[in-house]
Amino acid sequence: MRRLLAEKASLELSSASVSALFTKEPSQVKMTTLAALCTALECTPNDLIEVDTTPVERPVAPPRPVADLPQAASGRSRSMPPL
Repeated sequence: MRRLLAEKASLELSSASVSALFTKEPSQVKMTTLAALCTALECTPNDLIEVDTTPVERPVAPPRPVADLPQAASGRSRSMPPL
């Protein structure tokens, strides 16, 4: 695969990087690497990537209680001084 990527797509990857592509599902792939893989393998990104489009169910959050606002004691509240 390293030789194929170098010859067909001019991409040099380490042996470890190529091995990682085959042994585990990558969490991210650079677009240049994806393009090189598609060139070398003569395929499209859809052939290489499977996207799970199943909607994620979110738990229903209980409504938050509304805090009671403090009320001024006996109408004689003091206002802020002018700035």
